[in-house]
Amino acid sequence: MVCEKLRAAVAKHGADGGTVVVLDPKTGAVMAICSVPEFDPNDFSKVEDLRRFNNPAIFGPYEPGSIFKPVTMAAAIDAGKVGPNTLYNDEGSVKIGPYTIRNSDGKAHGLQSMTQVLEESLNTGTIFAVRQLGAKPFLKYVEEFGFGSPTGIQLDTEASGDVDSLRKKGDIWSATASFGQGITTTPIQLAAAYGVLANGGKLMKPYVVDSIEHPDGTVVKTEPQVVRQVVTKRAAALVGGMLVRVIENGHGKRAAVPGYYIAGKTGTAQIAKSDGQGYEKDAFIGSFIGYAPVDDPAFVMLVKIDRPRDVEWAESSAGPLFGDIAKFLLQYLEIPPDRADR
Repeated sequence: MVCEKLRAAVAKHGADGGTVVVLDPKTGAVMAICSVPEFDPNDFSKVEDLRRFNNPAIFGPYEPGSIFKPVTMAAAIDAGKVGPNTLYNDEGSVKIGPYTIRNSDGKAHGLQSMTQVLEESLNTGTIFAVRQLGAKPFLKYVEEFGFGSPTGIQLDTEASGDVDSLRKKGDIWSATASFGQGITTTPIQLAAAYGVLANGGKLMKPYVVDSIEHPDGTVVKTEPQVVRQVVTKRAAALVGGMLVRVIENGHGKRAAVPGYYIAGKTGTAQIAKSDGQGYEKDAFIGSFIGYAPVDDPAFVMLVKIDRPRDVEWAESSAGPLFGDIAKFLLQYLEIPPDRADR
C-alpha cells in the first residue's frame, strides 16, 4: 500500500522520483521501504539506467532542508540552552561575515518562540538556537543522532552522508546546517533520527531481517538494539509537543489525520549542483517526516518527493502523501483515535 501510494504521488506531481521509509521507533524494524523509479527483479535486464538498481533510501544522501530543524532544536533543548517558549527577535535575516541568510518567506516575524520557529520554519530561529548551543556541541549531537555514519541496516551499499562541513572553521557552517543545508543525510538516517524523538531519546538500529532460519531448523531472531541514548526523555517529549503544533498551526496541516495527534515537519530543500557550486534553479526536494500517535508512537515515517513539477513547497507534495499513508497505517495497526475535537 505504501509503495502504491508513493507511485501515485510521484506521477501526480510529475516528479523525478520519491522515497518512503516507515520504521517502528521502539524497535527499529523497517515496516515499509519504497522508492520510485523501481525495477522488476524478475526482469532486471530491461533496465537501461544502472542507477535504478540503487536503493535511494539508503544510498542517496541529500541536503534535508527544514526537516533537520527539530534535530537542532532537540539538541539545544537537551543541553538546556533553549526551551519551547524561549523568545528571540526575528529580523528576517542574519548576517554572518559576507553572507546574509534569510527566512524562506523573506519576512521578519518579530518576537518568536522556539515553538513558533518550527511552526513557521524560520531559518533565523534555528541559527539562534545553534548559537546558544555552540558549534562543537552541535556537531557532537548531530553525530549522536547518527548522521555522518551508516546506520548498519542489513542492506548493502549504505551511504554515510556528509556532515564534515561542521568541522570547518567559521560560524556559517553550523548556521546553515541548523536548517539542513550544507550537510547531507540519507532517508534511513532521518527516519532513525526522528525515531529518537519518538522513542524517549533512544536511537534504535534499523533492521529489515526479522529472523534467519538455518537448514538445521535453528532460528536466529533479530533483537532490537539500542545504539545509545541521544537526548533525555524530557527533551524528546518537548520537541514532540512542538512538532504537534507544526501540524496544528504551521506548514504541516495537510499531513494531519482527523482523530489523532501527529508530530511532523515539512522540508523544502534546494538541490545542490553536481559541480558543487551553489544550487540548481527552481529545483526542489519536498520532504515530510513525523510520527504518530505522539504519546505512544507506532511508526515514524519519512516521505520524500524529488523535483515535483507542479508545486514548490513540501506542504503541497510530501505533506499530503504523509497524511494519506499515516491514515492507512493508523487503521491498519488498529490504533484508536486519541482526540475528539477534530
